[in-house]
Amino acid sequence: VFTGIFTAEMFLKIIAMDPYYYFQEGWNIFDGFIVTLSLVELGLANVEGLSVLRSFRLLRVFKLAKSWPTLNMLIKIIGNSVGALGNLTLVLAIIVFIFAVVGMQLFGKNYKECVCKIASDCVLPRWHMQDFFHSFLIVFRVLCGEWIETMWDCMEVAGQAMCLTVFMMVMVIGNLVVLNLFLALLLSSFSADNLAVTDDDNEMNNLQIAVARMQKGIDYVKRKAREFIQKAFVKKQKALDEIKPLEDLNNKNNCISNHTTVELSKDHDYIKDANGTTSGIGTGSSVEKYIVDESDYMSFINNPSLTVTVPIAVGESDFENLNTEEFSSESDLEESKE
Repeated sequence: VFTGIFTAEMFLKIIAMDPYYYFQEGWNIFDGFIVTLSLVELGLANVEGLSVLRSFRLLRVFKLAKSWPTLNMLIKIIGNSVGALGNLTLVLAIIVFIFAVVGMQLFGKNYKECVCKIASDCVLPRWHMQDFFHSFLIVFRVLCGEWIETMWDCMEVAGQAMCLTVFMMVMVIGNLVVLNLFLALLLSSFSADNLAVTDDDNEMNNLQIAVARMQKGIDYVKRKAREFIQKAFVKKQKALDEIKPLEDLNNKNNCISNHTTVELSKDHDYIKDANGTTSGIGTGSSVEKYIVDESDYMSFINNPSLTVTVPIAVGESDFENLNTEEFSSESDLEESKE
């Protein structure tokens, strides 16, 4: 049942992610390997000796690393140390090989000739150095820490000086140096992993700071743009408010001629009172004040020689004041002549 569930999960992932991208992830390769072994074991259930494949299903426990940070960190450390540990394992194997050959050459004949000193029935014991295989096992046993009994037997058959020298060299070089290098590499990988995590945190912090600065800059630009638009709108509104009263004043009830000869064209009738004083300009037959339209304003802006009508009080005409002053001066002149 579980094999069917895991198989369905694998195929659904392959369909959803595409086979190429599915096998780019390590955990997906691990799942595919376990599922393949389970399917092979089910397909060859009648074949003897393949039931051992069933034990590989227990490797699914390592999938807990996805949700267990400590286990995930340990697996990552071991994975990062595989290359260095492989090289160190090769060095250790060479050292064990060398000491196994040295022990076989130095103590092999002694074990054969003096076997009665260590065995009452004169039969070689389990641990001896007569051949390479057993010598290799003794060196490996020394590296594991169980070297007292084997060294005592060597001292009985070959002498104390030679056996102490060889066993001390195996202990110092093999056990205290090479094996501790394994621990040093694991600790180094552990420290490197922690530093990598710290760097990732620093990169995340730097990214957050950069995003915060960008957001602050965008907010600043938005605020300045909003202020600029508001100022422009206020200025425009003020200009409209200033123009509107002028337009209210520039109607035909509040405007009279500015009394220039340029405006006094033939098309207008000049209105005079009984004394001969000009009091206004008529348009055609109607007696109204002359009003300059908007096009005249634009003409005045483009050509300063043109004149426009400006709003002044209706009762304060310059013509009337001018005629009154002339009349007063003429009267004074006549009186002086008389």
